[in-house]
Amino acid sequence: EFRRVLFRSACTTCHHITKDNICPKCRSPSLSDDFGGLLIVFDPEGSAIAKAMNIKEKGRYALKVR
Repeated sequence: EFRRVLFRSACTTCHHITKDNICPKCRSPSLSDDFGGLLIVFDPEGSAIAKAMNIKEKGRYALKVR
């Protein structure tokens, strides 16, 4: 599956999508490969969705992490 090749897992804490075994944004070891929706944030200050999700840094995020 395309998603699992490029983005192995999403952090259950901050929703950041990563290939690592630990989240590089919040350092949480709690990751899940069961996530949906891809949000790419370029301007966290100007994005209403980023503000609603409390995202303060650029990056790739999952909309829903199970």
